[in-house]
Amino acid sequence: MKRAIPAGFAAFFILAACLLPVFSQEKSQQAGPAINSYLLVISDRESKVIAEIPLQHGRFDHVFVHSFHLTPVVERFDVVLSPDGMPILHLFELVYESSGTGMPSDAENGYHLVDGKFILDMSRDFALIPLMVSIVAGHGIVADGHFFPFSAWVPQETPLFLTAQRAY
Repeated sequence: MKRAIPAGFAAFFILAACLLPVFSQEKSQQAGPAINSYLLVISDRESKVIAEIPLQHGRFDHVFVHSFHLTPVVERFDVVLSPDGMPILHLFELVYESSGTGMPSDAENGYHLVDGKFILDMSRDFALIPLMVSIVAGHGIVADGHFFPFSAWVPQETPLFLTAQRAY
């Protein structure tokens, strides 16, 4: 039996989706990340750091199971430098298995099918990414082959924020 998504939960996702371009910056100047040079910082709404994940190759995946289709979705990110030299999150690819409700309907920078999965080429930059921990298991970060579930740190439906910083 499928669980109904609480109205507040759905409203937060709609608001977050609308605000993402607000947090986005102009096209970044991509600089190849050096080994061990960046951290993915996960914070709560009070800016308390929940976790810092070292990004050995400057890349990570934000993974979740789509709440309607119940299929995996992967958002692939690089950490790049903005024009002012600050590390930001660059979404370069979106991978999903089911098209339809709640999934992209345009090709943005092009798409292709690989092993039955839709792969969209993207180019969006974010200084900050707001999200809410899903009630569906499997929501978290994959970095350097390790899965970090958000539910290991906070309860479901907790708002979190992703940013990048230099590792010192």
